[in-house]
Amino acid sequence: MKKILIILGFIGAILAVIFSVTPLYNIALMPLIVAFVCGIALVFMTKTAASKPKAIQYIFLLVIIALSITIYKAVFNTSEIGDIEQLEQRDEQNLEDSKELLEDIEIDENF
Repeated sequence: MKKILIILGFIGAILAVIFSVTPLYNIALMPLIVAFVCGIALVFMTKTAASKPKAIQYIFLLVIIALSITIYKAVFNTSEIGDIEQLEQRDEQNLEDSKELLEDIEIDENF
């Protein structure tokens, strides 16, 4: 059981770090939660049986790194909203350009 929790904790923590550095940082919360829960379960398991806590420390280190990157991106990443009028004008101009191109094309109806 302990080895399964260690493996799940490492997988969750590594996935969380990978997702947190990509534009998919919102998805990083699910592996973070899995890794954190596995780490907490491992802490309680090691209190009952004497074992080395190195794996638990690495899991929590990766969780802290991923959580800090995710929080940083959530706070400082701003999405820019463009000017709607400018976008509508561009759409109208593209539509007019398309109509002009279609009018200029000569279609030979005799095959």
